[in-house]
Amino acid sequence: MEQQGQLAASKMLASLVGWWELAGVDGAVGDAPINWLEEAASTAPSVETATPPTTAQAFPDIRPKIDWPSDIENLKAAIVRGDALPGNDFGNAFVSPSGAGSNGVMVISDLPDQDETGAAVLGSGKTGLLLTRMLAAIGIGLGDCYWTALATTIPPTGEVPENALKELAAFCQHQIAIVRPSALILLGSSASKALLGEELLQARQNLGNINHDGRNMAALTTFHPRTLIARPALKAQAWKDLQMFAKRAGS
Repeated sequence: MEQQGQLAASKMLASLVGWWELAGVDGAVGDAPINWLEEAASTAPSVETATPPTTAQAFPDIRPKIDWPSDIENLKAAIVRGDALPGNDFGNAFVSPSGAGSNGVMVISDLPDQDETGAAVLGSGKTGLLLTRMLAAIGIGLGDCYWTALATTIPPTGEVPENALKELAAFCQHQIAIVRPSALILLGSSASKALLGEELLQARQNLGNINHDGRNMAALTTFHPRTLIARPALKAQAWKDLQMFAKRAGS
């Protein structure tokens, strides 16, 4: 048992060092990793922003043009087929969400990267590798999370259109209702604006909360891994964000 514990600790340390290296971190920062998933989310005290968004603000009432799939596997299949779903009509390379859709942590980003279009699934490229190591550093396995994006195709501009955010947020709300996650991690400015109604730098100041279907979920907002790859100077701030998320269980 002692050897198994040492092996697990070694793997976590390797993941931490790996994401530091990918993000350009020069040295260790902060406390030791914490397994955030060991504690049930319901046992952790709620940490809210000064003016937490309401459900109505984050998720407007938008009726779907077609019936949206009511389970995750059918939803993934519909995206890959190119069905007329929100965010699935900006391009012709369809990239599916990843993960089993259990009630763990749900990750929401803006859109896929070009190196994910071949495998047609989120997390199959460089940003997925970095996010895997980032989350492993605080005891979370990306494979245990459900990862979706506002847009499942890549717009010609390479950015999520502002005028589509309300509909895309509504489709994410639909997925939240299916997955019933314990907490959310929002990656990047578009995800922050769509789900919290706040700019990235404002939302990062505290853990937010999203209220949906009678459930209150902590929401961490941080930089998208592609931003850390492009701008390694932000790596220390991202690590502080992750520590804030991890410490929620121990507070």
